[in-house]
Amino acid sequence: MVKIKALTMTYRDYDLDILAKAYFTNDELEIIQGIYDSIVALETCNRVEFYLDGDEDEDELVNIIRNRAGVEPRILYDLDVVKHLLLVTTGLDSMFLGEREILSQVKRAFAMGKPSVRLRILFESAIRFGEAFRRKYDLSEISFIKFLANYVMSNLDGGRDGKVLVVGGGEVARGVVRELLRNGYDKVTIINRSLDRVRQEFGNTVRALSLSSLDNELRNNRYDVMVVAISTKSPLIIIDDHNYNMPNLIIDVSEPSAVEVRNNLTRLIRLEDLREPYLKYINGKSSILNRLDDINQEAERIMRLILRSDAEDLVRDVMRFIEDIRKEEVREAVNALMSGHDPRDVIEAMSRSLIKKLMHNYLENMRKLVETGNELEAEKLRNYLIKMP
Repeated sequence: MVKIKALTMTYRDYDLDILAKAYFTNDELEIIQGIYDSIVALETCNRVEFYLDGDEDEDELVNIIRNRAGVEPRILYDLDVVKHLLLVTTGLDSMFLGEREILSQVKRAFAMGKPSVRLRILFESAIRFGEAFRRKYDLSEISFIKFLANYVMSNLDGGRDGKVLVVGGGEVARGVVRELLRNGYDKVTIINRSLDRVRQEFGNTVRALSLSSLDNELRNNRYDVMVVAISTKSPLIIIDDHNYNMPNLIIDVSEPSAVEVRNNLTRLIRLEDLREPYLKYINGKSSILNRLDDINQEAERIMRLILRSDAEDLVRDVMRFIEDIRKEEVREAVNALMSGHDPRDVIEAMSRSLIKKLMHNYLENMRKLVETGNELEAEKLRNYLIKMP
């Protein structure tokens, strides 16, 4: 019997343009959540995933995805689901290994979902493991931010005199600026909607301009490299033959893309174009990819917890049955003691009656198994009770 399942669509399965068709709005996700008793939806720029309890029927959701995006999700079950989510929370399933944002995205998805007991165990365990994994192993050497900053520096023909424009103020944008400054590249301008965090971190070491200045800045200043890492629903920068002083290189890591180029003169690098050079960059830089045994062992442990949780309802039923018998026997014993019976006789009678009632159904099932020719099953019941080999 399947305990948990996941419907996954990631950059590994589809191009980002195709994957974008499978994204659902918050209102649409609410409708999907209304269909199921237990579901967690995880959407990022590189993945669309739905986690379901094993008792749920995924066919309706598969049809919704197919009708919307024209693609089929991969469906994972049980241990494969656990391993997959562990790779996600550690950042090892990301397009760019070790990214930090994904762990926060998993936490938000879990908080907004409708998890069953099984999914709660899965997500709480995977989040804890992702946090511990990142503390245990140094992922800085394979971080996308460090790679992107190195990529920018290697494409500055003027070396440290090269001019860089960074559009955005999030973790990626600020991280790239941080690395550039650390390596002596100080001709940096940042443009963003809000400048509070930028000014708080960098002070006067960089030029900081509001987003409304972007058009004027591109018309009046020439940059060697422009890095765009900003959230937007449609292209923010449209470049044709004449409207701007063209940077030598534009790197757009926004999802969806924030830059549209309508000429053949501008060199534009998008997020998916960086995948191959990134893999070459990290090759041999970290032993982290040899740590998959840690993930496999943790996945097996979590799967045991999920399986064990299924036994809790059964255990509660048995304990309720035992408790009812205990209360009845205590009540009879108290009545006997109040009537003046010898305490030893009362205790003896209570213990015999308690054992007889507790074991009655168990022993009757053993007898029935033997009567129907299932002696091996009867022996198993006996061995479970008295721990015979």
